[in-house]
This record gives sequence, structure tokens and C-alpha cells, in this order.
Amino acid sequence: MNILIIGGTGFIGQRLLRKLHQQGEKIFLLSRPSSLEKAKSLFKDLSDITYIRGDIQNTDLLTDVSQADTIGEQIDCLVHLAAVYELNVSPTEAHLQNVIGTQNVLKFISRCKGLKYFHYFSTYAVNQVLKGKVYESDLISESSLFYDEYAKSKNHAEHLVRKLSPKSIHTIIHRPGIVVGDSRTGQREKENGPYYFFNFIKQTKKLGKLSEKLKYLPLPVQKNSLMPVIPVDTLVEWSSLIIQHPKERALSCYHLVPQKVIKTKEFLQSSIELMNSPLQIISSPITGFFSPLFKVLQLPEQLVFYMRQEAILDRGQLNQDYPDLKEPDYNKYLPILIEEFEKGY
Repeated sequence: MNILIIGGTGFIGQRLLRKLHQQGEKIFLLSRPSSLEKAKSLFKDLSDITYIRGDIQNTDLLTDVSQADTIGEQIDCLVHLAAVYELNVSPTEAHLQNVIGTQNVLKFISRCKGLKYFHYFSTYAVNQVLKGKVYESDLISESSLFYDEYAKSKNHAEHLVRKLSPKSIHTIIHRPGIVVGDSRTGQREKENGPYYFFNFIKQTKKLGKLSEKLKYLPLPVQKNSLMPVIPVDTLVEWSSLIIQHPKERALSCYHLVPQKVIKTKEFLQSSIELMNSPLQIISSPITGFFSPLFKVLQLPEQLVFYMRQEAILDRGQLNQDYPDLKEPDYNKYLPILIEEFEKGY
């Protein structure tokens, strides 16, 4: 296939690009003009990538609009994973990057006469307030309550994708869980998600003898709260398979999370033990105590939701369409993530 990738220089994107290129796909990469040389340097070992100047914040997407029809006839698959991922992102930035950016991509898609497949990378958090079993077909209203601007903007963007994707193409929505480092190397990019806690534990160990007297860490973790963590290499393996072997239906949506999701408290406690800290997590109700505590711990307040969410993410469609996916082994990759984190601390 001829695949146009938008967001191909990011943490997930560059790995997905390399995987698809390795498997023989012809890659087109959208790059902002100011970042073009950086992109070329990043993929200097891949000589046959076609670089296209553009920006998702541009209404017409491409810098040279006259190229739109030619490129639209060349590509038969478009993968859009450009987004801002920070939990504490501002409302303006989240809307501009995740909503307006997706809207501009959809406008460009309407001009792509040769396009057959559109892959949009969403997130499991688009159904943030749901409890119990959450199906891949579920998508809460845009007017729902959200606990952070990231989830809100991705929900709005997914609504756009479902409403505005041309009926003549196959639209596939990828909903990853919480993406962490490579399960084989521990390599990561940003200090977010579980890494906020890793940072805190390292800070307490700097307290010397005082850290030995710290026994308990009160956190608003629900007893049945789940943490749908997925290593970046697992996500790339699964998504590349879906991209190369798409199902011929108008709309597909997949929860890209492990078959067995670990409980949040277990994940955090295991991480603490691997970092040789004596701390024990105590589940506590949400009170005014946590706002100042999170500031001291340098944790975004938006993390409270992710420690309390009890949604069970159903994988019915994913299991039916791709029954042979290799599952990540939490007991094997968590020590690798911790080891790599401590090297760079």
C-alpha cells in the first residue's frame, strides 16, 4: 500500500512508520516545514520515504495546496496519529491540535480520490465517565463531563471522524490504553502516566534515613480500579497488523488494551517494590487533602480519575477480527521499564 502517515515522528508514530516500511509499504510522511530536516534526520536510513510539507493546523493541511489532488490519487491508506497527549494540556491547545487538526485531516481526505482506508488513533479515555463494561461501539456525548482536556478533545475528535469520514472509505479507529515504554528495552519518551509515580518514588529515596520512616502513601485508588497499560512495541505490532490487514467494513473500532488488565493498585505497588521502596499504598477516599498532596508529589490532579476508573474495556471486535494477537507479559516488562527509568534518572 501507499500509506500517508500524519504524526510519524512521535513516540508511537516513528516506530509504526519503521514497522510498516520494514514490511514493504510505501511511506509518505507529512511534516511541518520547520521540522522537515529533523524528520529527514530521524529517518535518514530509510531512503525511499516521500516527505510532504504540511501541518494539521492548516485548513488545507498541505503547504502546497496544488499537490493535494496528486497526493490524494497516489495514497490508498492514511494514518492519523498526530495529537497532543499531555493530561494537563490547556483547553485551547487541546482543541486546536486534537479537534481542529482532525477536522483539517478529514477535509483533506474528502479530496483523496484513491483513498481506501483511514486509520484514526483515538484513546480508551474517550468514554471517561462510563463504568462497568465499555464496548468498542460506545462513545459518550460531547457534552458529557470530562476530567481532563485531553480526553475531552479526543472524544470530540472521534465524533468528527465517525460523522465526517466519507462513506466510500473504510474507517478504522484505534483506541490504545495507557502507552508505556518498550517492553524489551524500556525505552520511553515522556515522563507521563505511570512515570509520574516513578519520579515521586525516586524523590522519596533521596530523603535518606527519613525515607525509611515513610511507610504509607495514601492515594485515591479504588479497589477495582484498572490500569490498561500497553507497551509501545505491543501497540505497534497490533496496529501495524490492523493497518496491513483491515476489515472491509465501513467502520471498525478497537480497544487496544491487554486481554487481562492489571489493577491500578497492584501496578503501582509492584512498581514501588521494584524500586526498593518500603512504601505501602493505602486506598483513601477523595478529600481536599489530595490537591496539596499531588502538588507536593508533582502529580497532575487529572491523574485522580485514572486511579479511580473501573471501566472494563471490552475487546469483542478486536478478538473477533484479530484472534491471534500476542499479549504483553506484565511480569516481564515492568522490571524492564523500571530498570530503564532508573538509568536515566
